[in-house]
Order: sequence, then structure tokens, then C-alpha cells
Amino acid sequence: MTGPGKPLAQRWHEDVDRLLLDPARLFVMGVLVTSPDYFRFGYLSEHSGITRTVLARHVRRLRLAGYVETRRGAYNQLWIRTTSLGQQRFEQHVKAAQETITSARNIGKSARS
Repeated sequence: MTGPGKPLAQRWHEDVDRLLLDPARLFVMGVLVTSPDYFRFGYLSEHSGITRTVLARHVRRLRLAGYVETRRGAYNQLWIRTTSLGQQRFEQHVKAAQETITSARNIGKSARS
């Protein structure tokens, strides 16, 4: 993790995860990090509004990056959960985005003073 003394662009480049900039992947990870348990693929599709075909592509990218793991259950249902790497990268990504927003708001407020 980078320190607050570095320029915003450098912190953003180092801490924001490009894989998680996609809203669908960010949503999936946001759900998965809430529990160490597996989530049913169909559940994610139903609650995200993302078609199964598109969601499968996103889950595959997350799996190849090591952010999630999958397994097949009864009736060949796909189950997904986050890995420790996925949890870490998600938290780092969210923190970097929050710091960027806070910084922007502070700059905007100081410009009006």
C-alpha cells in the first residue's frame, strides 16, 4: 500500500485494481467479500441483473486473476467465493477510491472558501 504523501495519480495507479473498475466485477466482489461462504452463481445473476453468459465471463476473469474460486455442486450448479487475495485487492481498491473521493471533495470545498 502506498502512503498519503505520494501524488494522487501515483496512488491511484498503484492501489486501484483495473480488473475491479468494471461495475459487474465490482458488484460480484462486493457480494462475495461479505462472507467466506460460497455463493450460488444463479443467486449472483438474479440479484445483479447480469445475464448468466456475461456474468460467466466476469467470474472467469476474476478466477484467472486468483480473486475467486469456484466449485461445482449438486446438479452441476456453480458456486463462487472470494480468495484471500481477492478480499485484499477489493479492500485496497475500495480504500483507494474512497481516498480519491475524499481528496476531491476537500479540494472542492477549499476552492470555495
